[in-house]
Amino acid sequence: MIGDAGMTFLDAAHLWVWANFLVYLSVFAVALYINYNFTTLMVGVIYLLPLLPWGLDADNAGRFLLVSFQNLVFGVIEVVIFVITVKPRDATFDREHIQQLIGHVLPIAAALIGLSFVARMSTVPLSGVEMGVIVAVFLLGSILRVLAVYQLGATAFKFDIVFRDDQQLKTSHLYRFVRHPSYTAMMIVILAYALTTHSWLAGVLGLLSAAFGFQYRIHYEEKGLRDKFGEDYLHYRRRTGMWLPRWRRLRQGE
Repeated sequence: MIGDAGMTFLDAAHLWVWANFLVYLSVFAVALYINYNFTTLMVGVIYLLPLLPWGLDADNAGRFLLVSFQNLVFGVIEVVIFVITVKPRDATFDREHIQQLIGHVLPIAAALIGLSFVARMSTVPLSGVEMGVIVAVFLLGSILRVLAVYQLGATAFKFDIVFRDDQQLKTSHLYRFVRHPSYTAMMIVILAYALTTHSWLAGVLGLLSAAFGFQYRIHYEEKGLRDKFGEDYLHYRRRTGMWLPRWRRLRQGE
């Protein structure tokens, strides 16, 4: 009976993984049909790779299923975001664009894919408490990511560091407290990926890689914002934190 129950669970796990893969693949295909662009293609592939439905067995099923859930949910979020926000004229494939791909995208993609595959291969049992913590952290980051992008708006949010004619400096809602809440949100999501590995080494390396990628992006993004908005942006930067709120200034009403 135990063997039959194990087979039943494993069969259900395989169905779940295949279903997630096919659902994501369908969303990805529709997204490319609606707005085919290099950014959406690149982002979609990053989350597609960890969803490949091969390598699942009884020993790694718990973490494998959690990785499948994470990449389905956050992959759909990211693909939809970039379908809505990317304009054909944004990607120029000039020197600056290539630099962003190498310095910004590559370290973050390495973190997301690397942490996913380390977790997929882990045979450490997944306890209910650990799963609850990971899911809570993951959902917090995912919700904050959606809110940050929604509040910034499709006009201002984009992959490439370009500014549209009607773009305004955003300093309200989440952006009142943090200059880059969408990046903070993604780091929270990547923390959930790191926790899923149950490996200090893999988790720390993944977080450092992602942090480097975001910090690289922030350096160039803030340079562009200074050039675009001048003293208004410098004043905003002085009173808000880059990653986390400056609580003392908030208490002082600044």
